[in-house]
Amino acid sequence: MVNVVCAIIIKEGKILVTQLGSKSDHPYKWEFPGGKVKSGESPEDTIIREIKEELQISIQVKQTLEAISYNYGFKEICLIPFICEIIEGNPVLTEHIQLNWITFDELQELNLVEADRAVACLGKNQNEILNFLSENMNGCC
Repeated sequence: MVNVVCAIIIKEGKILVTQLGSKSDHPYKWEFPGGKVKSGESPEDTIIREIKEELQISIQVKQTLEAISYNYGFKEICLIPFICEIIEGNPVLTEHIQLNWITFDELQELNLVEADRAVACLGKNQNEILNFLSENMNGCC
């Protein structure tokens, strides 16, 4: 099993999602950005590094959500999600083909990578995400 992290980055009541390209294991699907945990690296250090590499932004981890195991058939992962906020920079695409800021309701309709959907739909995680979104509207909408 491979340990993987993802960032549910929240800003002004919206969630950042990124779209994978054609050469991905999940072509053209959307995901919460993240990556594989390297040997000797903590999951929290991994998510900070991965987001800096993939989106050229600095983030702060606000909360760790419940991890899930997901078997794609060709690989099994343990996905560790974090709720995060941007502390410096604006997202720049370096590995993905698109990014978008969406509401939680829009997330339900998105062609999301299966493990990411499982993370977001897990009851406890869903409640934590919705609570954090409502606390961080910052005058949006």
